[in-house]
Amino acid sequence: MSIRHWQAWAWRLAILSVLWWAISGGDPASWAWGVPAIVAAAVLMPTFNWHLRPMALLLLIPHALWLALRGGLEVAWLACRPSLNLNTRVVEHPWHYLPEGPAQLFMASLINLVPGTLALRLASGSLQVHVLNLHDDTPASLVRLERRVAALFGIAIDKET
Repeated sequence: MSIRHWQAWAWRLAILSVLWWAISGGDPASWAWGVPAIVAAAVLMPTFNWHLRPMALLLLIPHALWLALRGGLEVAWLACRPSLNLNTRVVEHPWHYLPEGPAQLFMASLINLVPGTLALRLASGSLQVHVLNLHDDTPASLVRLERRVAALFGIAIDKET
């Protein structure tokens, strides 16, 4: 095995360990289950040739947290006010920047983490997204998110688009 393979495996272990710690709330007893699960996931996880940009990740994290907070507040507001009319729709988001593969899958997964949205169908030409309450800026918001994911994966974007 090459050094690069070992480094990738070590990164997977580190990331999965941090995720486990966050999910378990740092409970020491959870590591009895966590360690075997983390090692199995790291071993079985397919190796992707991802070259994520650390600075783009630092910019994406607050944006994703903002989307989650805004979506959560909106869903809570709608739940507390059942008399409000929802504008539920399925939006077809055409891919502008992301090639087929891990970047598209990452964006679809990220959309699933935002309350009030759900990625329904991932295709090479588009992504179907169920939106609980469609706003005028929803399509533009999806394009902005796609641009941030493209930056994360180091995908060049024409500045004019």
